[in-house]
Amino acid sequence: MPEEQVPVNDIEFIPTVSCELRDSVESLFFFNQRQKLLSEGIRLSVEQYGRPEILERDGHLWIGLRSGAMQCLFARDRSRESGRLAGVALYMRAVPEILSITHLAVDPDYAAGGSCGGDGIGLRLIEKVRQIARRINGVRLLELPYKPRCFLPVTESQSTRGVV
Repeated sequence: MPEEQVPVNDIEFIPTVSCELRDSVESLFFFNQRQKLLSEGIRLSVEQYGRPEILERDGHLWIGLRSGAMQCLFARDRSRESGRLAGVALYMRAVPEILSITHLAVDPDYAAGGSCGGDGIGLRLIEKVRQIARRINGVRLLELPYKPRCFLPVTESQSTRGVV
């Protein structure tokens, strides 16, 4: 008997979501039940980069800083009810050579061990931000969230050398 295939979720990566998803954004980022696992790293990130908040314009929401210095990337599962939010990454370029992922939140259902956890949403968000970093002139490293001085090289040739 063939092994049952679990359908892969249809994930899209977008910088903003509809205002209708405010409750989902709040739940994912501010009230995520898994944040207690990273509370010290989250606290340090807020101290270093600032306190993110939900921002709204023209019927769309994103998470960032009022200064506009922080960017947002949502992972939305189009195969689930009304485009369920699976995760979000916040990132910024605080210094010329480094793009820093300041925060990363994954819906518990999409985290390892969750009902949809096989998709590796956290890793996929990191890789999408890494792709963005490759297109920014002068950026050589991607700083990972909640781990001081933990970097990934941005270019493919640097990738073969591993984590810096």
